[in-house]
Amino acid sequence: MRKGLIVNFGILLLIASLVFVTPTKATTGWGAETDVIYKYELKTLKLAGLDYAPFLAENLTMRIEFDTFDDTGYTYTVYNSTGGTSTNETRFAEMLVGEENVTLPAGLPIALPLSIGTIPDYLLYFGQFINATDSFYLLEELLLNITEYANITYTGSHSLLDETYLKLYFDLFAPDVNASILSELLGDGDTGLPIALPVNITDFTLNTTIKFNATSGILYDLIMDIDSLSHVGEFTEDFDLDIKYALYVPPPPEPEPEPEPTDTPYPWLIPTIAAFAVVNILLVRRRRK
Repeated sequence: MRKGLIVNFGILLLIASLVFVTPTKATTGWGAETDVIYKYELKTLKLAGLDYAPFLAENLTMRIEFDTFDDTGYTYTVYNSTGGTSTNETRFAEMLVGEENVTLPAGLPIALPLSIGTIPDYLLYFGQFINATDSFYLLEELLLNITEYANITYTGSHSLLDETYLKLYFDLFAPDVNASILSELLGDGDTGLPIALPVNITDFTLNTTIKFNATSGILYDLIMDIDSLSHVGEFTEDFDLDIKYALYVPPPPEPEPEPEPTDTPYPWLIPTIAAFAVVNILLVRRRRK
């Protein structure tokens, strides 16, 4: 009887140890929230040293509200500046990259999961994917557009994760570019800019930074810097374009002003009374002697 009890206890311990050792699929962790409006706006659109963002920002503002979250992704509603809405979804699934399966977003990644499946820290995992593959994954559509107009001689990407952000960096260089690509990047038709875009560009350098909040996984901003030379006839000029599209973050409340000290209407009164009291005490003592 005692021997059987010991055997059964040993089997229970073995089962328990297998439960803790065997990796299990964890529930996906999200830092973003439903029923919250996340507002994105154009912060900078600087061309030839002038910032046109104040004139265009109102038309390019976008509001996003997450509707549902589950273990594989989320659905969200986009409200544009004209009052129109669209419903979208982003899913995270294993995709074959090279010879390995990698869990990547399918759809616009407005937010990244903090953990998913057997990946306990997805931000670190995603950053390591960018580092290991030198991938332009989040900018594939942009890169496809650029290759139609330019002979790209260099591309590079890397990431940096700290307590505040996951930062993804994408760099590109092309010696010659047909500048009609800028119209593609800024939107078909009228760009709304009060200057003509150049037709021929050389020494085209594109640096893009995408940041995600390290606590919530929310897309924080996208910064795009273009440095190049434009050629019009015999003239050559620097042609630089800086774009920043970012999440609106309310400014911190201003500290309440400290109350000003109340001035005594007669500042000489208290010291005069004190001095008079001291003199009076001394006179009384002398009389007693």
